[in-house]
Amino acid sequence: MIVAPGTKVSLRLAQDADRERAYAWLADSDLTPSFLGPPLYADRPVPNYEAFSDRYLPFFFDGTRPFDGRALIIQAEGADVGFLSHGPINLLHDVVELDLWFVGRAQCGRGRGAEAITLACTWMQADFGIDRFLLRPSRRNVHALRAIRRAGFRETDLPSAHVIQQLQLPPGEYADEVLLFRTLPPTSARLRAEPGRVYVFVDSEFTSLAEPRLISFAAVATDGATFYCELSDWPRATCSEFVRDTVLPLLDGDTVPHPVAADSFVDWLEDRAAAAPVTIVSDSGFDRWAITDLLGREDLPAGCAWLRVPIHYEQLDAAVAGLGLRRHHALDDARALKQVILEEQH
Repeated sequence: MIVAPGTKVSLRLAQDADRERAYAWLADSDLTPSFLGPPLYADRPVPNYEAFSDRYLPFFFDGTRPFDGRALIIQAEGADVGFLSHGPINLLHDVVELDLWFVGRAQCGRGRGAEAITLACTWMQADFGIDRFLLRPSRRNVHALRAIRRAGFRETDLPSAHVIQQLQLPPGEYADEVLLFRTLPPTSARLRAEPGRVYVFVDSEFTSLAEPRLISFAAVATDGATFYCELSDWPRATCSEFVRDTVLPLLDGDTVPHPVAADSFVDWLEDRAAAAPVTIVSDSGFDRWAITDLLGREDLPAGCAWLRVPIHYEQLDAAVAGLGLRRHHALDDARALKQVILEEQH
């Protein structure tokens, strides 16, 4: 499935059949010595297939956990020419790390790497609500540095150790790594509603910002329908102090297992989509994560799309108070979100 078409390359979702090919491109091409193994990279040996598989777990290729990582195949002129992946999406710090390599040296120097990275950033912002992207090449890899900079990435002015600590990044793989970031402008803060389309405003509650586990999920549609569920399989011990004090006392207590909640929400969405195209609207990437976590897959039901419309928390606070609702109850927050965003159309 093509997710990001471009002028020089396109990106398609990788499948399990691509795993061994991706490893061969990494470990046994005429490009491999330019970023792995001796003599230039004795500090980073070429991984064996088992180590590669341990890093690129099945969800990279089946899309069941896209917020933990996903692999894509770079295509050009009808052929597969490279591999691009992203690691865990850190919504708390708004950052995700990318990596890529090509089939061989013949693919380099043609602007394909820069465009592939640019396409990946745009696609991920639109689909997952992340704005800041990171690549961590070695300073010895001058060709990679050039392509990454052409894609709009720039080296941080802060000490690398400080950035790694502040963003809670994993240790680097090169002693001479360069931290290169690109931050995309925020998406539009206004909804331009289209006639004949149903808009579904969603909100969720979860255990903590650092390591979220879904507690409850709600949706309010412009056709008047609502959906609400509380999950039964989240660990209370992992809740933040805020969640324990503010969110948990508001729960209704009628919980269901994940699969039951997922089936119910899919049925509810499909009822909306049967009548008109559906756009699911949320104000943060955390709620996009909640949809993925609830459904257990990266794709939305047929006829549905997702849109992030950021709003200020103060606006939501005021809307909840004005409507006499419970702040930080998922269903009431979804109702307030609907009012704020629809009012801003006018």
